[in-house]
Amino acid sequence: MRRSFDNRTVSENRRSFIVQHELSNAPAVPDGGYASVFGPLDLAGAQMLAKGADRCVFQHPHVPSLLVKVINTENYAAYLARRPLKRFYKQFQRAGACRVYLDELSEYVSTSAGMPGAASTAPLARVVGVAQTSMGLGQLVEKITAEDGRIAPTLAQVFAHEGVTGAMVQRLDAFFDALIEAHVVINDMSAKNIALGRNADGKAGMYLIDGFGVLPLIPLYAWSKRLNRRRMRRKYAHWLARMQREYGKGAAQSTTAP
Repeated sequence: MRRSFDNRTVSENRRSFIVQHELSNAPAVPDGGYASVFGPLDLAGAQMLAKGADRCVFQHPHVPSLLVKVINTENYAAYLARRPLKRFYKQFQRAGACRVYLDELSEYVSTSAGMPGAASTAPLARVVGVAQTSMGLGQLVEKITAEDGRIAPTLAQVFAHEGVTGAMVQRLDAFFDALIEAHVVINDMSAKNIALGRNADGKAGMYLIDGFGVLPLIPLYAWSKRLNRRRMRRKYAHWLARMQREYGKGAAQSTTAP
């Protein structure tokens, strides 16, 4: 079991080395061409905007409106090392750590297919596709920006500075109503997974940037919009109460993200 996991890690490292070698010998990327968007992309000089438990987020080297998410291989390996059972069945998943890309893309497609027309788009950051990078296979997603053009703050950051205000609760109510109506399945309800800013079209609002997609073996909440609605409303009520306890109006100095 351990040997299989080690072989997978070595294989992923070998693929990363091959991509890096190809990048070092590749011609300059043409502006606006296919390769400038989908790679191979050299992230050596790219700006890292965020680093989570399982992924690192970079500014796309050539497209200002896109981000590149890549697997944090060290954290992923440590995570599997602590969970032998998960390590065992993960070896049978051909996508390996990149399975999360499939989960999020599937959820984005399923949600978008049921809501034709730009006016009815769910408040999700767009999932554009995947690209080969110097750090392995990366996921291309829409960048939500602040007014100054930088990456938008997460709700966790806003809560840490302002607390949970009445106006923010009203916005959250509307935001989760929109997600529920669009039948979005959330697997990780966290203030770190919600950004406040403008999408690539310049539309201001709240956007779900991570934590969506179907994880259970039997996807009941993907099958039933009614069950998902009940689950979402229950989880949202508990989550909002926790946010109010942790931050409140007097927690403006807190720097702890949920």
